Amino acid sequence: MTKTVEFYYDYPSPYTYLAHKQMKTLGAPVTYRPMHILGVMKLVGNIPSPQCPPKGRYAGMDAARWAKRLGIPMTTNADFWAALLGGKLDSTLLTKGAMAAQDLGVADAYNDAIFDAIWKTPRDIVSAEGRNAVLADAGIAGKGIWEKAETPEFRERLEAETKAAAARGVFGTPTFFVGDDIFFGNDRLDFVREAAAA
Repeated sequence: MTKTVEFYYDYPSPYTYLAHKQMKTLGAPVTYRPMHILGVMKLVGNIPSPQCPPKGRYAGMDAARWAKRLGIPMTTNADFWAALLGGKLDSTLLTKGAMAAQDLGVADAYNDAIFDAIWKTPRDIVSAEGRNAVLADAGIAGKGIWEKAETPEFRERLEAETKAAAARGVFGTPTFFVGDDIFFGNDRLDFVREAAAA
């Protein structure tokens, strides 16, 4: 019997986008576990790529190499990054939106839409109108998602999930668990596939 893969993720990571695009090839059930990656990194003492310019430059080049090798289209959304780094967008809104989408049974469509808007075909997800349009094109009523995401309940849920991820040993994204075995990175999916099938 194939084991379930737990996928800890957040959206501001090209490697996580690349991993997301490969989830259906694992041949195993996947449980998506949204978390706030910057919160996890702060809890465990990891340094985000934007705070280490050489690391950031390398990650951009390396992710592009992986996208080419895997045949996965990838185009960085410059407006998203400008808003994120400029403090005009709180990315936790998107992650809380993922939790709301899970509750509403539209998580697959939501994840595809948000990952694609940031990493495949850049679209406006900075403005409320843009976010609603992205979700509408995916067949999702955005207003309901964002209203839930902005409640104290979802802030608390995301905080709890983030702390739980850090306590479990997560230090970055994408991170996968098969049982108690942890795997980090888009380039570890062969190990994940093997563990799920074992």
